[in-house]
Amino acid sequence: MSLVQLKDLSLADLAKAITGLGEPAFRVTQVIKWLYQKRVDSFDAMLNVSKSSRQKLQEQFSVEKLPVAAVLESKDKDAVKFGFMSMDSEWIIESVLLVDGDRRTACLSSQIGCNLGCVFCETGTLGLVRNLSQAEILGQLIGINDYLESKKDKLVTNIVFMGMGEALSNYAAFRSSLAIIMSEDAFLIGSRRITVSTAGVIPSIRKLMEENLSIGLAISLNAHNNMKRDRIMPINKKHPIESLVEIASEYFEKTGRPVTFEYVLIEDENDGPDAVSDLVALLSPIVCKINVIPVNPGRNTLDKSPEDSKVQRFAQALYDGGLTATVRKSRGLDVQGACGQLTASKIIKKN
Repeated sequence: MSLVQLKDLSLADLAKAITGLGEPAFRVTQVIKWLYQKRVDSFDAMLNVSKSSRQKLQEQFSVEKLPVAAVLESKDKDAVKFGFMSMDSEWIIESVLLVDGDRRTACLSSQIGCNLGCVFCETGTLGLVRNLSQAEILGQLIGINDYLESKKDKLVTNIVFMGMGEALSNYAAFRSSLAIIMSEDAFLIGSRRITVSTAGVIPSIRKLMEENLSIGLAISLNAHNNMKRDRIMPINKKHPIESLVEIASEYFEKTGRPVTFEYVLIEDENDGPDAVSDLVALLSPIVCKINVIPVNPGRNTLDKSPEDSKVQRFAQALYDGGLTATVRKSRGLDVQGACGQLTASKIIKKN
């Protein structure tokens, strides 16, 4: 009989599984804390659980961690890229730790590859291989916290679902992972410190709004008219810019949190004065923010970033037009860990 990965169970299912073995309710809390706060990888390490209970649990369940395949530290000490072996051990899952003052932000992946085909994104060149499981999503966070503890550093304070894949297209695993991330018995990271990025999957945004979670929402806009966005982001043909602006307004009204529009700036593509005037006209009527992100070079993407001075002028022009606009610094460029650079590697098995 194959063992059930305990980290693949929602909090409710985990409680049912443990109490279903005849264990008391308090055992559930003990196990959750050992899994996610102390991050153990064996039942024998759960020292306040009786030996007989540990024996019952290990006969039914597995608590193994995602093996770490690679850790690449940026020379600027502000980013660390991780490669974790997936549960099927054929693909490497990439995620990133971002260090900024007192913040320790985990940029988590939700899929291996992505099927949205954004032309500036390295992940999209792979296509969608598969969704990540809850255990694979949480395993990244566990591994990053293990790394931070080994450095005697503080643990992760913030979460962004901005790694490989579209989290809102893997909604069930994303949502159940979110519940564990926010649980006081697990990672205890509040909604104000969690953001999910989306290319604009509007049905899932509406579903998220109904959850009353008030997490941050970032929408990848990246173009100032539908013709351009159709070309660089094919999802626009299904969910055009006007619908994104509308849902962003609704999200603010529902949650009180302004949506952040991410705008990847590409030389001679979406960086001209017409882009500024169009964006001001589009976004001024709603409460929102806009992050200007110079496009980052990838192995398979050829788009070029404007010079720093032009990026700053672009953001300033948006600000002068009345928008809350900032330039987002790219961290981890030297380890291919910046926005749009993550990809999965297939492990080559030797005979």
